[in-house]
Amino acid sequence: MTISFSISSACVGKKGPGKKSIGAVRLIGEGKDDDFLVISDGNNTKSYDAMSPRRGIKRYYSDLYYHIEIDDLRPDQVYSYECLLLKKDEKTYLREDRTTLEISGDHTSVIARSDISAFTTPPAPGQWHSSGRTITFAVLGDLAAKEHSKKTIQHLDRHSESVDAILFAGDLAYPSKDHDNWDKWMDMMSKRDFFSAIPTQIALGNHDLDTYKGGWIYDIDESVEIALAYEHRFQMPQIRPPIRDLASLKGFTTDGQPRDFVPYEYGNAYYSFTFGPSKHIVLSSFSSFREGSLQYEWLLSELKSVDRSVTPWLIVMLHCPLYTTFKTHRHEIFVTEAQATLEPLFVEYTVNFVIAGHVHAYMRTYPVAFSRRNPRGPVHIIQGNGGKAVCEPYHNETAEEWVAVRDQSQYGYGTLELFNSTHAMWKLIKTGHDEGGEFEPNLNLLDEIWVRNQLYVEEMSVNKDWEDNV
Repeated sequence: MTISFSISSACVGKKGPGKKSIGAVRLIGEGKDDDFLVISDGNNTKSYDAMSPRRGIKRYYSDLYYHIEIDDLRPDQVYSYECLLLKKDEKTYLREDRTTLEISGDHTSVIARSDISAFTTPPAPGQWHSSGRTITFAVLGDLAAKEHSKKTIQHLDRHSESVDAILFAGDLAYPSKDHDNWDKWMDMMSKRDFFSAIPTQIALGNHDLDTYKGGWIYDIDESVEIALAYEHRFQMPQIRPPIRDLASLKGFTTDGQPRDFVPYEYGNAYYSFTFGPSKHIVLSSFSSFREGSLQYEWLLSELKSVDRSVTPWLIVMLHCPLYTTFKTHRHEIFVTEAQATLEPLFVEYTVNFVIAGHVHAYMRTYPVAFSRRNPRGPVHIIQGNGGKAVCEPYHNETAEEWVAVRDQSQYGYGTLELFNSTHAMWKLIKTGHDEGGEFEPNLNLLDEIWVRNQLYVEEMSVNKDWEDNV
């Protein structure tokens, strides 16, 4: 578990963290040994500066971000916590990586403290049946910080008591090279209680790459840094530290869409985690996943290592969809090569759900393998209607045979509830539509369906020559 929080650069100085302060998290659990303090280390304390077009020649200085990793938490337990900024002094406090609790409200070591929040740890893998509860994920993507974005997260906040974790399929803030837009997005999210109470896992979107150069004048032959804010503001469960090389501006369109894979490996780009009965693999659509690449070899190793008797549900999340019924983005290499390279792996290892965004619309497929309905194939979901826009024309007037539900006009998010090893429920949550929009909304649209774990469906041929419809 990682708890992240930030302190304004005005508090620590524009040159980064001061030598006289340090970040910490105090946790309070139910057991007698569950009241402890975890101190940040220098490796997980980050800040950055950049040029933003709106600021002219003035530099942007980010907050100081503390990403504090906490191990050995008890499963299926509520922990209260507060974030602290401490003054360094001669006292050590440390007992291995945890400190003795010698901090009171008026102690001179406390410079600042947050409100007290709380989170619940997931059940232990393989033991979740004894917990007597289901596991629910909220799924959203392509949010931004617009009016419909606020309506989506407001709805999620009101119904967040039943949500255990959030899966965010990329394109968070749409910064457009202006890092103040990242701050606006973070402020919007921080106003909602769920953002400090529910674990959130993110996938890399093309707008999260946010190409950045040290100056404010761009030349097409120049190289730029990528994912600067994305790597500093968040910390996902890392395989190893990120490798981010400079990328040529020639590799991007004028609106920031990459034309080919970018030099970005590990870090927040791709990773995996386990949450109760589910194994999650988060991929980068924009780091190479061609055979032999670092991401491909890592993915193959992850798929081979999954123990489905412990985590019967296998969920993949990435930004660009493998299947789409919409016109836009369908010919990008991040879509076409994913179908050619990733789909055979997803089918072979019986992935249950493939969650994506990128397309500003909603779609759910039937279980599908190699463009044919097949009960052993994954269910593919596009949840790109978080709030940025809903404006995507269909590729064909008649939906493809593998499309179960599609919608081009309404904002929202989805929920995936795991009931046991064999059954889950998917539900579309609608949060609004554009008045006078390009497409007339289908206000009667509903999408709520039981999904049987494909792992337990009768074995069928799923090779590319399979012709029978299911």
